Amino acid sequence: MVVAAVFDVDRTLVPVTTTERVFIRYLFRKRVLGVGAVVRMGLAVLTQIGKASPYEAIRRQRAYLAGQPYNKMRKLAARCFETEIKPKISKAGLAEIAEHKAQGHIVILLSGSLDFLLEPLKEYVGADHLIAAHMEVKDGKLTGRIVGNYPYGTYKAVMIRHFADEHGLDFSRSYAYADHHTDHEVLRLFGNPVVINPRSRMQQIASREGWPVKEFK
Repeated sequence: MVVAAVFDVDRTLVPVTTTERVFIRYLFRKRVLGVGAVVRMGLAVLTQIGKASPYEAIRRQRAYLAGQPYNKMRKLAARCFETEIKPKISKAGLAEIAEHKAQGHIVILLSGSLDFLLEPLKEYVGADHLIAAHMEVKDGKLTGRIVGNYPYGTYKAVMIRHFADEHGLDFSRSYAYADHHTDHEVLRLFGNPVVINPRSRMQQIASREGWPVKEFK
C-alpha cells in the first residue's frame, strides 16, 4: 500500500491568497485581460441566478478566460509562477514536502485552482501527482467551462478516494494538509490530518477533532 502526503495549495502551500487570484492580477497588469473579462464574468454569474450561488457559479466556470488561446495561457501561467507565485510559497511547506519525499511518500497537490496554472508548482516542489480543475479546450482555445468533477468541498474527497482506489493509497498511514473548513471531508479520510493556517471555523473543527495545527508562513 502506498503512503501519500496530500497538500492543498491555496492558503496552505501558498499562504494568504490563491494562485488564481495572483494569476488574474498578473493578466490584468500585462493587459491580457481588460474590462471585457469583467463583463463576461458578471454575465456568467447573472445567468446562474436562481440556479446556483454566485460563488458556485464562479467556481464552475472561468468566463474571464473564455476565448483565450490555451497555449498562450500556459506560457503566461509559467511566467506568472516564476515572478509572482514562487516567491509566495511557504518555506515551511517546502520543508514538509521534502521530509515526506525523504521518507519515500508520494506527494499529491489537491486544489480547486486550474491545472495548467499549478503544473509549474508541481514541477518545482517535485510533487508526483496534481489533482486540480480542468478547463475545456475547443479549437485550441479555453471555453471558460470547468469539465469533470470540480475539486472543492465534497468533490475533493470523492476525487482523492478515486485516486486512492487507482493507486493503492493507504489512508491510515497517509497525510493530508489543508486550511479551509470545506476540506474537513478530505482531512477525515486520512490517518494523519494536519490543519494549516486555519481561520476561526477551521480552528474550531481542528479543536473538536483533535487535529494538529501548523503555520505555513
